[in-house]
Amino acid sequence: MIMAVGAVWTHARPSPAMLAAYEADPSLTAFKLDFVTALREMPATLTAGTIARASLPGRPPGSRPI
Repeated sequence: MIMAVGAVWTHARPSPAMLAAYEADPSLTAFKLDFVTALREMPATLTAGTIARASLPGRPPGSRPI
């Protein structure tokens, strides 16, 4: 989780060059991350994915994820 927080932090704080790119092409702002929002959504997404993967049909109960 700590590594994920670090990754989100670096992506949520764009470089001056990226800020200039956002100004030059406003459509790029769709890729801009809000740190707090991303930090809230990331564990929820990881948890939901883990639960969904663990409940795939044909998986024996108690088997390890792929």
